[in-house]
Amino acid sequence: MNFLLRPLIPMAFFLTPSLVTQGNDLLRHHVIQQLQETRKCFGCNLSGVDFAGANLQRSDLRSVNLQGANLKNANLRYANLEWADIRNANLQGADLTGAILKNTLLADADLQKANLEASNLEGTDFRNANLSHANLIKASKNNDIQGRNSITLCETVLPNGMISSRCNQQPNI
Repeated sequence: MNFLLRPLIPMAFFLTPSLVTQGNDLLRHHVIQQLQETRKCFGCNLSGVDFAGANLQRSDLRSVNLQGANLKNANLRYANLEWADIRNANLQGADLTGAILKNTLLADADLQKANLEASNLEGTDFRNANLSHANLIKASKNNDIQGRNSITLCETVLPNGMISSRCNQQPNI
């Protein structure tokens, strides 16, 4: 019997990575489908997923991993993204009106033209984020949106309603 199985061993090593990748893809597809149906995905790993233009309004995405995800023009109105990891994500034009971004990692994220009106930004990490032309009016104040960080605030509407007119320097809020 061992004689018959020997030729199969190299094939098993060759196929295993492919089967693992397919299994991960199926699991990720199931998680995305569950999110779309239930609007809940606590602690999910959705890194690198393409949610461009997706409707995720009022979704519970607490502690979710969205590193490197494409959320361009996504509807995240009133979504709960508390403790989420959204580093290096594309959020250009995303609607985050009233979203809970408390203690969220948005370092190196692209938030150009994003709407963060009335969102909760307490403890949010915006290091190296691009908030050019974004709307932060009535957003809860955040110490990380100050000149000591490398945040791009070019013509950004600040929480107090003032517009940042200096594109290479960060204003003090």
